[in-house]
Amino acid sequence: MTERQSGRGSRRARGWTLAGGITGGIAVGAALAYGVPAYLARRTRASSADPYAHEPFEMPPVNSVRTVETRDGASVHVETAGPEDADLTVVLIHGYMQDMGTFYFQRKAIADAVRGGLRLRAVLYDQPGHGRSGGLVRTEYSIDDLAEILRDVLDAVAPEGPLVLAGHSMGGMTVMAYARLFPEEFRERVKGVAFLSTSAAGLDTVETKPMRALRRLRRTVLPMLQQVAGWTPDLIDRSRLLAGDLGWLLTRKAAFRAPNPPGSIVTLVERMNRRVSIQSIVGYARAILDHDATAVLPQFKGLPILVAVGDGDPLTPPAHSRRLAEALPGSRLELIAEAGHSPQLEYPGEISQLLLEMIDKVAAEIGDGSLRPGTAGPEAGPERRRSWKPFSRHLP
Repeated sequence: MTERQSGRGSRRARGWTLAGGITGGIAVGAALAYGVPAYLARRTRASSADPYAHEPFEMPPVNSVRTVETRDGASVHVETAGPEDADLTVVLIHGYMQDMGTFYFQRKAIADAVRGGLRLRAVLYDQPGHGRSGGLVRTEYSIDDLAEILRDVLDAVAPEGPLVLAGHSMGGMTVMAYARLFPEEFRERVKGVAFLSTSAAGLDTVETKPMRALRRLRRTVLPMLQQVAGWTPDLIDRSRLLAGDLGWLLTRKAAFRAPNPPGSIVTLVERMNRRVSIQSIVGYARAILDHDATAVLPQFKGLPILVAVGDGDPLTPPAHSRRLAEALPGSRLELIAEAGHSPQLEYPGEISQLLLEMIDKVAAEIGDGSLRPGTAGPEAGPERRRSWKPFSRHLP
């Protein structure tokens, strides 16, 4: 073998060694990227005392399931719990990147109250592009779109009778837009409102990591969606579905205020987040950041209003709920200790009790009877009207 051939062979051997090292490094990195989050997630789940480990989150109380075809072309998944001829309907409207599962415990509390004799009905639906509902046929959505969807759902499943509207986050914004777009229906039918972790305006100025990330999403990904015809984000969605344990750990860190949230609740939130396509995530960004409903708040005057927010909410900080309550004289403001953006899941007993107390107040103010058979209206007194037992903070 010549010296030249020997040199070429040495370089080739070094090249294969380098390639092997790089390949091995990638393999090790991939193993670590998968294995470490999996290990940490399993360890975290196993180490958590979970009071909800056996909750049937996929089988909540339900009386009917249907699909509502809206005037905007969306197929909306709707479920109800309670009698069709109930005296009062409570509509539970979820927020951004979640679905009706976020109100699992409140639905359960209402169903328990119905079994106790309360003539009450819950209506829940998945916002377009969330859960089991189809998306809207356009790149960007607006809060007005969601208000029109709410109206379509009401027309289909609760066309008559008094209503309580309870909105979490983007769901609260939906309620505000509904009051502005359909003022006569709102005045005639809505008898009480619950605003959970929401805002009337100004989210584009919130300086927290999640809100800065949402603004970056709007500036970068949204223009791409608008400019690239036929762009399909399936690859991104598939990668998000495969995120698994890493997504679970990130959800645990970002979505909860408590240092050791129950693993089953983390799983529930992470699953809801994962079900939302990247197109819907981006499509709602501007709607949330540009939302301004301050002009419509006077229409809520005189109604029983609950405003509740977690004291550590990074998406709709407590200052927004305080401003909302100040603009709604007579409203009840509750700051939920050690809670993040979804207090209805972190402390379901506390939120369920607040909601049912407001429903009691609505029942008293309706004045044409009671939700409970054989019981009069306001003159009956609060103890006779109450059809539920006080909850602990965690367990409904």
